[in-house]
Order: sequence, then structure tokens, then C-alpha cells
Amino acid sequence: MTRPSILGTTLSSRQVDSDDTMREAVIDLRKADLDALGLEDLVSPIQSAGLRSFEEFACYGNGAVVQVEVEEPIDVAELRSLEYVDRVERIDTPGETEMYLVAFTTPALSEDIADHADEMVGTCDPEVDDDGVTMSYVGPQDAIRGAVGEYQTAGVTPELRQLGTYDGHEKPLDALTDRQQEVIQTAFEMGYYEVPRPISTEDLAAELDLDASTVAEHLQRAERNLLTQHLEPGP
Repeated sequence: MTRPSILGTTLSSRQVDSDDTMREAVIDLRKADLDALGLEDLVSPIQSAGLRSFEEFACYGNGAVVQVEVEEPIDVAELRSLEYVDRVERIDTPGETEMYLVAFTTPALSEDIADHADEMVGTCDPEVDDDGVTMSYVGPQDAIRGAVGEYQTAGVTPELRQLGTYDGHEKPLDALTDRQQEVIQTAFEMGYYEVPRPISTEDLAAELDLDASTVAEHLQRAERNLLTQHLEPGP
């Protein structure tokens, strides 16, 4: 993978030329950008609870399903009261930290961004800190340019951290996060993909010591990432 560094610049849709070459654009959205997108009431309580880790399970254009690990309990009722939050679940964990599954739709982003996201090999994979979010878009230049254009329409200009040619992964499993690899490998070893299927998602969750809904999200995300390595997107 070749990713020339273009640091300290803002990303305009005009910077991503139009052709079929696969690109990777790594962009930063600062805290002010998240506020402009209408996510302040979601991000602030999570950060105030002491964010420990942040993992994306699914990214569908203007929305996402994420797992957050925090040091202190979050007011679930407060998050559920937000119109753009579709789902909040507390996940039982054996450790001393708190973990939650959150599904939301970004208020200021148009649903049209999903059309561009569907053309990409990978989207989002956010890294979150106190200053904002860093995301990676991988796909045809037109798709990346279209996604950036949707942010600009919402009044946000992402900062470009890196832009370069994307050469793919050496192995299909390299496209998955470590947790996705663990879940799908365990599922395969336990016969989850055999016909007839000898185990359920609940059985797999018990083996991994995870919530069943968490396992289902991991499997869905992992399977989609693997399929996009081999299948062309539909019309």
C-alpha cells in the first residue's frame, strides 16, 4: 500500500480526481466538525464517561453501529432520547469497565452518502480521541469524492491526513479487524458455516464470552468485508 502523506490540508472533493483507480483517503474530523454534524449530544456523554476503546461494527453511509468501552456508566436513557440514536445496549463484561453498543444516524449528513459508501471496499474504521475522529475511506476515486462532497454539503470540510493508491491486502483476512478475525475463525472452527448448522449465534457468543448481538454484528461486518474482496458491487 502506498500512501503519500499530505498533512495539514483540508480535503476538497476536487482533490480526488475521477478514474477507477482504488484509493485510500485518511481524513480527520475535529470536534467542531462533529458538533456541526449534530453529534455533540452523543459524543460528549461518551467522552465524559472516560472513553477506553471504540470499535466500529457497521458503517452504512450516514450511520454506524459502534461499540464503546468507557470507565464510568453512561446514562442510557439520555442517549436513547436522542432522535438520531436508533439503539443503545449495555453489554455485560467481566472487567471493571462499562461497554455499550450504539447505533445512530448522523443528523446533518444526507442519506445520499450511502450510495457512495456502497461502492467502497472499506469505509470509516474510525479512531476516536478527545480531539475528534480519524476515518479511512477505501474505494474508487469517484466514490471517495462523492462522500467528501456530502460532508461539504453538510458544512464540514474534512482535513486530509493521507491520500494514496490502495493496493489491497496480502490475504483476505487482513481486511478484518483482530476481533472480527477471532469471531469468524471461531465460528468456522465450531462449524457455524456447515450445512446444516450445528451451532447457533448464542452458542458462538458463549464460546467467545460475548453478547449474542455483538457476535452477530462482528460476523455481519466481517462477512461483508470478505465479500467485497471478491464480488463486484451491484447496479
